[in-house]
Amino acid sequence: MTGSNRLLLGFGWPLVVIVALLVARARSRTSGTPAPRALAIPPQGRLDIGFLAILAVLAFAIPALGHIPIWLGLVLVVTFGIYLWRASKVEDDDEEEFVGGAALIVALPVRVRRTTVITLFVVSAALILAVAEPFAESMVSAGTSLGVDSYLLVQWLAPLASEAPEFIIAVMFALRGHGAAAIGTLIASKVNQWSLLVGSLPVAHLLGGGGTDLALDARQVEEFVLTATQTVMGVAIILALRFHWASALGLLAIFAAQFAVTDTAGRYWLSALQVVIATVLLVAHRRHILPTLRAPFARSRSGAQTDREREPSAA
Repeated sequence: MTGSNRLLLGFGWPLVVIVALLVARARSRTSGTPAPRALAIPPQGRLDIGFLAILAVLAFAIPALGHIPIWLGLVLVVTFGIYLWRASKVEDDDEEEFVGGAALIVALPVRVRRTTVITLFVVSAALILAVAEPFAESMVSAGTSLGVDSYLLVQWLAPLASEAPEFIIAVMFALRGHGAAAIGTLIASKVNQWSLLVGSLPVAHLLGGGGTDLALDARQVEEFVLTATQTVMGVAIILALRFHWASALGLLAIFAAQFAVTDTAGRYWLSALQVVIATVLLVAHRRHILPTLRAPFARSRSGAQTDREREPSAA
């Protein structure tokens, strides 16, 4: 969980932003227009950012408690369900463009389309269920044989395998000039990580014969603190619906630094650095805080209309 979370934000977000801005710069040279310095996130993106901000705050309860109680897991799972419902009600001002397999599915009759989508989900779930345990056990055994820390293999190798398809899709969006869709895909995935993924851990632990609380050791608490502070920093960066070059490179640099900083004290200092950066950005973007926190609870309207009503115009 901690590996996939940090990989998604620390590597995935900067990757699609850099690719999207490079594509935009190449197109600007052809058209003779100024190149954008930041990737713009559409106003309806406030819903995802608002949910992520709330989840980022809730995340600190886990290292504070030293365990993940079943009640918190259920709250997070329910939050994901509410997020899906709210996301389905958001009106998009732009006409949706479907390509590849998505375009083929959309073109199907309604009943066939729904059957196809449900079948895809069921088959995917069955395949994951079939290979998850053998994959995990083999990875731990390989780490033991090679003298590599199995914790690091589970934390980083498994997320690389699971997140790679999502990264590829997001990068494809960015290469096609749909940078907002690319970063929106990964922001939504981040909401998934902090709600459904974290919430399912104590539920799975209980179903597997454990207690109602999933206990964490000192190292896992440290990992949660580092991951939670990175999430707060990420929210602060995108709060103003702009993702700048400098922010993308900074995120990538801090993500890379954690591989060099391996001791506990160093990781807590790195967490403190992320909190300081987040605080500075939150102060700079303070007028965007309340509109973002209200977005998950607002009536379902066009994102652009909602933004115009809630935020003062920029002079």
